[in-house]
Amino acid sequence: MKFGEKKILKLAVGLILLVLILIGMFSLLRPVIHEWGATPSELAMSLPGDDLTSDPILRWTHGITIYAPADEVWPWIAQMGDTRAGFYSYTFIENQAGALMGGEGYDVVYVNADRIYPEWQDPQPGDEIIQGALKIRELEPGRYMLADSIIPEVMNWVWLWYLQPIDDEQTSLIVRMAIELPDSAADDPVMGFMMDVGGFVMENNMMQGIKTRAEGKKELGWIEPLEICVWLLTLLGGVIAAVRYVIKPRWQFMLFLAVVSVLMLFMLTFVQPPIWQRVIMMGLILYGLVWDMRR
Repeated sequence: MKFGEKKILKLAVGLILLVLILIGMFSLLRPVIHEWGATPSELAMSLPGDDLTSDPILRWTHGITIYAPADEVWPWIAQMGDTRAGFYSYTFIENQAGALMGGEGYDVVYVNADRIYPEWQDPQPGDEIIQGALKIRELEPGRYMLADSIIPEVMNWVWLWYLQPIDDEQTSLIVRMAIELPDSAADDPVMGFMMDVGGFVMENNMMQGIKTRAEGKKELGWIEPLEICVWLLTLLGGVIAAVRYVIKPRWQFMLFLAVVSVLMLFMLTFVQPPIWQRVIMMGLILYGLVWDMRR
């Protein structure tokens, strides 16, 4: 077999392996993200807003334990909104998504608050938390806030933040979301998949952001840019490993490194470990590339 033919064969094998890994990972991931962090009792709970959708294209119940009493968690929830404290998630995605959902003329710039603002501590039913898209439907201060979509014929979107005290020092934050689309869009599996996976990434980061702030920790301004750089460098390392796998006669280690890069990208995107763990993951990929190049 000629060298060129070997490259084509290795490329085909690599692409097939990538597709199989992606199918396998997403098949395992998608059912799990619907109930990420929630206990069986939390999943079974009847919560405000459950009766507002009949056949949602997606429905999540997520939970996270916060080491702070409920009255110290609530102020961070009370002030959420695009023109107020943001949603404590990835601001560069929030700004793009907000402009898309808010429609023409929407010019809000998300800035995630790092302190409690007294002027934002009295939200009321009818207040918009995403201008033109989502408003507060009802709330019980210190307990829950329920929001729903302003234009239900376009998208019936119900979003609940619910605080369940565990003891005097711990609180379970339960976030339940349901999205119902018109029949034509509800039958689109690609749209359902993108909303499911993309929305989970943002909500997971939001819950961790609330936890960090309520526990009295700081989310430093350089963390988000560093997370983006780590993700991009891990992706770049994986791409380089894949290219070297195709062109190098000694290809086994590069194939291994490319597969590990794909798995790490899944971890960085969906599990969202602490930043130091992310840096180590990226460093291992880059170290593997340098080691192989020097070998």
